[in-house]
This record gives sequence, C-alpha cells and structure tokens, in this order.
Amino acid sequence: MSLRAKGVSALIVAGLLATAPAAAAKVDLAGGSTTLRLDAGTAKALAGAGVAVKPIKPAKAKGRNVSFPITGGKIDPATAAGRIDHSGGLRLSAGKTSVALRRFRVHVGAKRAVLTGQAGKARLAVASLSLRRAKVTRPGLGTTVRGVRATLTAKAAGALNSAFGTTLFKRGIPLGAVTVKAQPAQVELAGGYTALELDAGAVSALTALGVAPGLIAPGSVGADGLRFPITGGKVDVRTYAGAIRHSGGISLTKDATKVDLTSFTIQVDADPDLTALVGGQRVSILSLDLSGLQARVQGRRIVLAGAKASLTATAAGALNQAFGTTAFAEGLVLGTATVNARAR
Repeated sequence: MSLRAKGVSALIVAGLLATAPAAAAKVDLAGGSTTLRLDAGTAKALAGAGVAVKPIKPAKAKGRNVSFPITGGKIDPATAAGRIDHSGGLRLSAGKTSVALRRFRVHVGAKRAVLTGQAGKARLAVASLSLRRAKVTRPGLGTTVRGVRATLTAKAAGALNSAFGTTLFKRGIPLGAVTVKAQPAQVELAGGYTALELDAGAVSALTALGVAPGLIAPGSVGADGLRFPITGGKVDVRTYAGAIRHSGGISLTKDATKVDLTSFTIQVDADPDLTALVGGQRVSILSLDLSGLQARVQGRRIVLAGAKASLTATAAGALNQAFGTTAFAEGLVLGTATVNARAR
C-alpha cells in the first residue's frame, strides 16, 4: 500500500523503505522431460553401420523414444525461449569405441535454437533445432512444445566421424522430433486481482473516528470485498514465495487530512507483508498471517485464500499522527485477503 497524507510524509521511517522487485519474463524450471523420437531412417542407418545408441541413466528409452529429465533452466513460459537443462544422455557405441553425450541443454534464442551436450569436459553443439513447425501449448502452469525437428550439426558430425573412423555422420542428418514438457518452479503473474474483505470491527472503528474510507481507481468493489488489479509479479509454484504487485488503492479521509494507500505489493517470504507507497516511498503497511492459507490451482488460475491482514507498527504510528488519535494499534486486524491471480 502507499500512504500519502498532508504534512505526515516526514513521519515515515526511511529505514523501512523498500523497492518493489522488477518484472521478469522468464521463470525457473523445476522438472518435466524432453523426448527425442529418433528418425526411423537415421536409426536404421546407424544400426546397419553397427553403431548402437543407448540412453544414459536417468534417461529412458521406449522404442525410438528417448526421454531426458529436465533438471533446471529458465524460460519464457509463453514461448519456451531460454535454456532447458537435462540429466542423462546418449551413448553411441561401435566395437570398442564409445562416445557419451551427457547433460543435454536446449537453447532457444531469437534467431536460432540448438541442443548442446557434454562430451568429456567439452560442451558440443549436437543438434540444430528447427522451430518452423513448433507449437507451444500451456497445460496448466507448464509449457509444452511439439513439432521441433533436430538435425546433426557440422561440429558433432566431425567429432563422431573422428571418434569412429568413418564418414557416416554428416551435417543435417535428421535426428528426429523433439517434444518438451517443462514444469516451472515459478510462475509469472499476468493479471487477476486481490480482494480484501474488511473486518467489521475495523470498519466500525474507522466510522467511530470519523474516518471515511474510499477506493482509488482502478480498485473496485466485488462480491468478495475490495478488489485491486494484479499488474505483475512472480511466485514460487510450491511455496508461493515471491511478490505480487497491484494497481489502485484505498484512501482514508477525515476533515482536511487524507491518507492514500496505493500500489500494493504482497511480499511472501519469512515475514509476509503488504507494502505501499507513502509519499512516493514504499513502506510495510500490513502484516500477513498465512497460517490458515488455502491454495488452489486450476489451469493457470491461482487462488490463495484466508490471509489475515493486520496493521504494522509503522502504519499504526503514521495513521495515529496523521489523524491525531491513538486508536490505531499494531496488530489491528483490517480484514482477510484473497489472491485470485492468472499466471502468464
């Protein structure tokens, strides 16, 4: 929230100021898998030349499909642009010669996509990835990419020919179709709102003080309370730790004194709170009790209900001085917040 009161900005303690985290397009990955369906013609040619292709654990093979667990990376969930790290690998063997390619990494950039692998201590560009027919879908919070075609790079072909003493491997040989199914560790928020259902006791206390609450646009009133649009942020998929930013706010007015609470940011960490701008500066306004939090995820919709919101000592002190009272106290329950967010 943000407090702005005539003549009270100097009351805000500078040491409590904090800057809201900047939005970022990419999120960390927590799991999933990438599957390579080996090209039938290439698989037949390798077998005919006596070259066996087998997965390195924990990669698994079923028929011509080889799946590699996703261990991390960072991507734009809407486009899959970024980096995807894997465990396991492939081992190519012929006679007494064996070449192991491990820890595959998919890089998707603005102009090209490539799959690299670790051969010994060196990292090698193994395959060029064509995205011309790629299709990105969003099952829930995850990202799935189908229709990616992989072909052998010139460097990989040269390295394999040298290792096996052959000319079998050539640039552009089709390796097969690639399907990525990535699960995020974080989600980027793209919309929704947070609703604050005001506590009846808090409303009565304000009324008794002659303090009139009001909404600051684009805040609005809904069936679940006062609604403040979510403008961005990023949270952990498992713990919901992170930041949720909002527009709009609340005004508190008594006679000639007006306090504006705007640009709310919910910060979920070891000490969850809600911050606001006070005279253009950000201050912790509400402490959040998440002990009774109820979380629900449906598709890309995340609902976090039951967060109890109470005044911080800083907010209580500032409001008391602004309105010339002692009625505001640390721990005063203002209401219950429910986050209804849409993931990007």
